[in-house]
Amino acid sequence: MPNTETMQLDLFNGVILNTKQQEQIDDFTKRQATRVVTSKENVKLTMLLMDEAGFVQGKDYISNFKVHEVTSKREFGSSYSNTNFEHEVTYMNATGGIYLIVNTIDDGELEVHKSSVDRDGVKLMCTTITEQYRYYKPSTLYTKFNEYNDRKINELEHKGKQKIAVGKIIAKYKKLYPKAVVCSGTDYYRSSYTSFPIVKVKFPSGSEISFTLGYGDEMEKEILHKRYDAVTETVEQSLEKYNNQKAK
Repeated sequence: MPNTETMQLDLFNGVILNTKQQEQIDDFTKRQATRVVTSKENVKLTMLLMDEAGFVQGKDYISNFKVHEVTSKREFGSSYSNTNFEHEVTYMNATGGIYLIVNTIDDGELEVHKSSVDRDGVKLMCTTITEQYRYYKPSTLYTKFNEYNDRKINELEHKGKQKIAVGKIIAKYKKLYPKAVVCSGTDYYRSSYTSFPIVKVKFPSGSEISFTLGYGDEMEKEILHKRYDAVTETVEQSLEKYNNQKAK
């Protein structure tokens, strides 16, 4: 027979809970309430720091933070000590946060997406727009935010110019060598592994030459990138060719 001094009736579920079980539920709801208060204060201070630095809500950042009541079944106790149990509980919960509105390039189009902002004291962090994983003064983060968004716009414009230049170079070599396969491609800088566009000219023999784009306003002036000769010369053939070359 259960000890009525350590058991109590849950009027909502009609389930008998012992004192320790009720304490676990009470502790959970209290911790949730504390978490909500802490989260609200964090969001409030974050927005204040951002506003003072020059960020504009709705234009530069958004907040989808909200507090709401939740009623659901949750598991308490420990399966290791065989004290786990499931019980329906009502508690307060906080979701969402503060997000910067940052530019991104997707399939050749400028898009915007949300990037979360974290706070540590009076400093803020948003790893999407900074090269280092650390907190910055709000004014510094605001500068980096604008630089990042401007850089994405410039990057899109640059890619558009590259696309036009690639198209013209392809047309040029298709006209010069109608039997060759002329197409665009991509190569990578070995130091940073960032990509750059190239134009490939593939001949029926298997030999191939690729070009990179020119610089600045002269992108259409292609530069030799790589060459591959499918027909290997003998040493004698190379010697004869070099011997017949005109002196500089």
